[in-house]
Formats: sequence, C-alpha cells, structure tokens
Amino acid sequence: MQRLQILDTPRERSFDDLVMLASQVMKTPMAVISIVDGDRLWFKAQVGMPVGEMPQAAALCDHPMRLDEILMIPDALRDPAYAGHPTVAGPPHIRSYVGLPVHAPDGTVISVLAVGDTEPRVFSGEQISLLEAIGRQVEQVFALRATANERALDRDHALAREGRFRSVLQSLANGVIVYDVNGTIDDVNPSTEVILSASRDQLIGLNTMHSEAIHEDGTAFRAEDRPVSITLKYGIEVRDVVMGLNLADGARKWLLVNSAPLWDAAGRGSGAVVTFADVTDLLTLNNQLQESLGELAKAAQERAALLSSVSHDIRAPLAAIRMMTEILEDRADAITETQRNELIRRVRAEARRTEGVLTDLVSANRVGTGLEAPRRKRIDLEQLIYARAREFDGANHSIRVGELSGDLTMWADAAQLERLIDNLISNAVTHTPAGTKIVIEAREYDGRIELAIDDDGPGVPEAMRVRVFSAYVRGERAADRPGTGLGLFLVQQFAQFHGGSARCLVSERGGARFVVTLPRRPGQMSAVGTGE
Repeated sequence: MQRLQILDTPRERSFDDLVMLASQVMKTPMAVISIVDGDRLWFKAQVGMPVGEMPQAAALCDHPMRLDEILMIPDALRDPAYAGHPTVAGPPHIRSYVGLPVHAPDGTVISVLAVGDTEPRVFSGEQISLLEAIGRQVEQVFALRATANERALDRDHALAREGRFRSVLQSLANGVIVYDVNGTIDDVNPSTEVILSASRDQLIGLNTMHSEAIHEDGTAFRAEDRPVSITLKYGIEVRDVVMGLNLADGARKWLLVNSAPLWDAAGRGSGAVVTFADVTDLLTLNNQLQESLGELAKAAQERAALLSSVSHDIRAPLAAIRMMTEILEDRADAITETQRNELIRRVRAEARRTEGVLTDLVSANRVGTGLEAPRRKRIDLEQLIYARAREFDGANHSIRVGELSGDLTMWADAAQLERLIDNLISNAVTHTPAGTKIVIEAREYDGRIELAIDDDGPGVPEAMRVRVFSAYVRGERAADRPGTGLGLFLVQQFAQFHGGSARCLVSERGGARFVVTLPRRPGQMSAVGTGE
C-alpha cells in the first residue's frame, strides 16, 4: 500500500471511468473500488454510494478481502449470513452484491471492486467475466501508479542532487556548454573537456550543431532537431535527449542532454546553456527508465481515446462474433464441417476487423499527440508482404503477390510498416466486390522502395484521389461498409514519418492503385517515382 500512496487522494479519471464501466456492464446503480485502511473502508471511486467511506465492520467486502475469492449474493434478505448486515438492513439497502478481490503488483489483495443493487439480482456468467476483466484493468492502474511513484521518487532524488551542486559549476561531473544566440560556444566547464576529449581552446568559438550526431537507432540528428537548436529558435527548455557523438579520437560517446534558454536584462534571448552527462555505460538502463515513464503518459491518453471512441465502431463486429459463436456452441451437432469452418473464418475476419478499428483509433490519437514517431530497425519487406498476403487471402478476395524486384530490405518501424500494408489491403477488400483480385508489388530503385496495391474493382473517382488520405473521409459507396475512415489517413502519416509519400492512381486493371514510396535508409528523401 505504501508504494501506491493512494489513501485519501482526490478523485482520478482512470478509477472513476472503471467504476462507471462496472456499473454499466453489471446494470447496477452502485459500484465502488474500496480499500481497507485499519478499521475503515475507503472508496477510491464510487457510483451511487451516499458516503465516501464507512467502518470496515459495516461493509460486505470482508469475504473477498480475507479469502481472496469473488463473493456473489443474489438476495441478501434471503441469505441468513447477510440478512442482518448493516448495509442490507439499513442504507444503502443492498439486496444483491458482487465483490471481486483486486490485487497489488505483488499479488496481495489490497482492494475490492464491488457492485450492488437495491433489488435482488442473478448475475450472468458473461457479466461476471466482464467484471473480472474490469478488475484486471483496476490492477493495471494500481501497477502503473506504483511504477509512476517509484520513477517520480527517482527523478526527485536526481533533481535534488543537481540542485545541491548547481552552485559549484567547476566541480560538476556533468559537462556544461554555454552558447551565444548564433549557436557558437562561449564557455565550457572542465567536465566538458574530459567528456568530449577536447580542450577548452579547441571548443571555444565552434558551432557544434554542424558536427555529426546520431539517435539511438543510428539515424542522423538533423541540426534543427538538436536540443540547443530548438532552445535558440523557440526559447524553450528541452530535456533528457540522448545523443551519440563520434569524437576526434574515434570513440563514440552517448550523452544525456538538457538545454535551457538564457535571457538578458531586457528579457531577450541571449543564448542557451546545455548540460550533459556521459551515459555510455548506463544507456540500457536509461532507455528502460524513459520507456517506462513514457508508457505511463501514453497509457492514460490511449485509455481516454478508447473509452470515448470505440463503442460505435466495434458494436457490429462484436455482435457478429457473438452470433456466430452462439451458433457454433448451440448448434454444434447440426452444422457441417464446411459450415463450421466458414463460421470460424468469419469469426476471425470480424475479430481482425475489430482489431483494425481499435488499432486505427489508437494510432490516430497518437499521431494527433505526436507520439507515433517511427522506431526504425532492419526490415525484410518481401517477407512482410508475403506474411500479410497470407493473412488476408480468403474466399471473397484473392490476395496475390506480384513482381518483387531489387533489394527490399529497409530501415523502418516494423509496426507502422505492417499497419500501412494491412490498411491498404483492408481498404481494397472493403471497397471492392467479392471476387476482386488484389495484387501486391514492390520494387527498389535509386535508394527508394515503391510498394503498390492493385485491384480490378470499381476504382476511386478522380475527385477523391487526394481526399481519401484525410482523416475520417470515406468514399460515396462506403456508407454501409465498416470502417473508421482512418486507414488511408494513417497510411499517408506513416509514409511521411519515414520521409516518403502515398498516392492514389488508376490501375492498369481498371481499379484502384495505391502507391507508397519510402526511402530504404533514414535521411534519404523519397521523391515520387515515375515508373507506373
């Protein structure tokens, strides 16, 4: 409980959303996330309860807390064990109740997710399964909170140490460089000379923004993206940027860089001060820490986007999955093997469709908040094309791999590239009639790769060939078809993230031809190819 630091904290959206979801799923007027603190039961989040806490002796949560098992009471007044309980005989007059134990990251029971009604109720197995799923989400929020507290404590300690030594600049282990408004080095401290293996006389007067620097993935740092460049241009702080430098002696140093603006007496920018630490030996540990902190912020944003956006777009495929699984379960002896296989195929297709909707919604939100920058690694595009073609090939549409030529290995974000291909294939499948043939081709030329998806369907009207790449734009014939209108928008965004482009053309087969041009290596500008 100490790791969570949660008792008597204000309301939080993540917990409030989960109890509201529990109340709606279970169709009960009351739902709480409760925590035992000594002899009191404190509600971190609640719906329909008149108080925010109560004595533990007056609560129904003792059973799930003590025995670590779910408690279900269909009718408390007919149950001798609970008929005289204070919350049954008195306010809030609970008649039916479900209490689910919630565990801390170490496995101990620290909380109860409970729902209650003033009427007797029999809860279905499906409702209990959904409540258990919500309980697991509560456990995830607790785990994230514990991690966040630990990371915040680590960061506070680091900042405190930095503050204690700020006044003794010359004795700092970190390097310090002072730049003028033009990006020229004005001053350095002794640690800078040691870390960069260069003397003060060698560094003063240099403009190091034009020296070679790289990202962790090996891609080049553009001059305008460096912390000091951003600070000088916009007058803002930039913190915790990892940069790799190749020094004059041939060694490579990894630095954790911070940059802050300097102001003159009139409030005008007079330069920037850059502090940096040599983290060459601690890079792996630092990456893990930064990833953990970043995931906490991203998880909160993604949860908000999912709760507000997915209900409409996934209702239809979920209903179809439910219907087909009920047929498989209830009529197992009455259907043929062919019919069973077809139902299973359709369930997989609807599940893939639901997954695609969720992935597109999350990616669109991350694009809008600047969280979808590519994380590049070496990719064999040919293998990826064959894998995605096999995944989508089905009875209604034939997905085939056409001509693949040249060196199709490239440096790219694997998840973004796979989603780009999936969205192009899904677009062709969704907007063409059954029996349409879809062909995937790729060729390498001049350091670029051109990926094309061809079909012999109805094609895209000329007036729509640019607009189809805008968010939430769908074709005139797509009103009765599934989709969010984000697939091609994300294709274009992922292509641009990699320095490439996406176009919609007319296929030689008479249908649509979508072409994505990407650089094989980072830093190569991907001009539009002309070999159609």
